[in-house]
Amino acid sequence: MANTLLKPKIIAKEALMVLRNNAVMAGLVHRDYASEFVAGVGDTITIRKPATFEAKEFTTSITVQDATEQSVDVKMDKHLDVSFAVTAKELTLDIADFSAQFLVPAMQAFRDKIDAYIIAEAAKSTKTVDHASGAIAPADIIAARKLLNDNAVPLSDRRFVVGTQAEADLLGNELFVSAEKVGTTEALREASLGRKFGFDIYVDQNIAEGEEDTKLLAFHKNGIAFVTRPLALPQGNAESAIVSYDGFSLRVVRGYDLTTKKDTISIDMLCGVKLLDERLVAVISDKEHKTGGE
Repeated sequence: MANTLLKPKIIAKEALMVLRNNAVMAGLVHRDYASEFVAGVGDTITIRKPATFEAKEFTTSITVQDATEQSVDVKMDKHLDVSFAVTAKELTLDIADFSAQFLVPAMQAFRDKIDAYIIAEAAKSTKTVDHASGAIAPADIIAARKLLNDNAVPLSDRRFVVGTQAEADLLGNELFVSAEKVGTTEALREASLGRKFGFDIYVDQNIAEGEEDTKLLAFHKNGIAFVTRPLALPQGNAESAIVSYDGFSLRVVRGYDLTTKKDTISIDMLCGVKLLDERLVAVISDKEHKTGGE
């Protein structure tokens, strides 16, 4: 019996699972997904912001508040793609082996790009806390907490994300030595420094550290949105599939190159990021902190 080639649908499902398990920043912010197709990169769509309400004092009648007015435009300007050539033999691998060889590194590349997009968008917030000098310390987290409290940010779903040097600083503090791990995916559990001062605290290797100003982030989940929409399946004979789940959407297309006698697997995603409410995002500006123990 001939070996069965892996179909795009199977590859897409596995790739999506790997991406969700590896997501850090995308797992910490508001995710928006809808099933309508988007024509391509550069399209602008309108998404509904998470609803906010004001508690009114009841006297003789109620005041009906319209949550549907909370919307914002998001430009779908990020088209991520990883395409790679495979042999017929490699396409007959068990999906677990195929995933380890191809999909895990491909989705880690997606993860890094998505993290960088979200971090850059969050850093646009004008709500800042200045870190003077020396190691990042609990005092910086407390200052960020005060800023969010002053802005009446909900106490739940708060996150604090640091880079690798700041993580090393915090792990040198006894408050973080025995931090309890939290998180719903493998990546979030591995990145977690525990919950302190009302924040779930994480490290992200994509926060740039070095000569430039390092931006550490304290934010509520609803302050930033990561938005995906499915791309249409290609016309023609190419095998393809779209899989969407939990705010993520991937397209997988398989083609064949006669000149190399190899198949090409193309995995892509159309996405955008948006700072929804800068009152919910505090940027810890670390201009003086030197990396590498300097």
